[in-house]
Amino acid sequence: MSNSFVIWQYKSVAGACVLKQLEGIEDQFRLRNGTSLQSEFPTNVLYRMHPDFPNDLLLVDNLLNSKMIIVASEKLKNEIESFHMPKVEYLKIGILDHKNRIASDSYHIIHPIDPVDCIDRSQSIFEEDLIDPESIDSFKRLVIDETQVPSDRQIFRLKGFWDITLVRRKLAETLTDKGFSGLDWLEIPDYPKK
Repeated sequence: MSNSFVIWQYKSVAGACVLKQLEGIEDQFRLRNGTSLQSEFPTNVLYRMHPDFPNDLLLVDNLLNSKMIIVASEKLKNEIESFHMPKVEYLKIGILDHKNRIASDSYHIIHPIDPVDCIDRSQSIFEEDLIDPESIDSFKRLVIDETQVPSDRQIFRLKGFWDITLVRRKLAETLTDKGFSGLDWLEIPDYPKK
């Protein structure tokens, strides 16, 4: 059982915008598979607010999006960056509102690179990907082998499963104490949510 890590989640905030379409970058899967993008990330990447929620305009610190990536305010990004953690990139993006106006140009994708091979496959219950047996399609139970996580990794994705981002509990507690909006945590034994 994992006690040292939690899963990064979005916490619903009344009136908060929902992001739908990411524009300005090719091969968007690289934002989830841990490929380093810092040196080649375009300067014109934008996320559009979801048209199904035209009255939700509030920009919170952690924005809900369809890509399952971390879209963070400048304030949240600066707090995370202050820990000087390795293998995390900060990719600046803009947010477009429903009328194609810039709602903000100071958000960042918090992009953990080099996923960690720490899934305990003998204790976890999962469905393998049909095309790539090294990858996992879904979990019924996720178990992490904490001994396989380097001590300096604070935020990371899992090798073979890109749908979640893990965070060291101590960092999660610090971010919670700072009161960042739209941010929540899920305990690993509770994944996936029922």
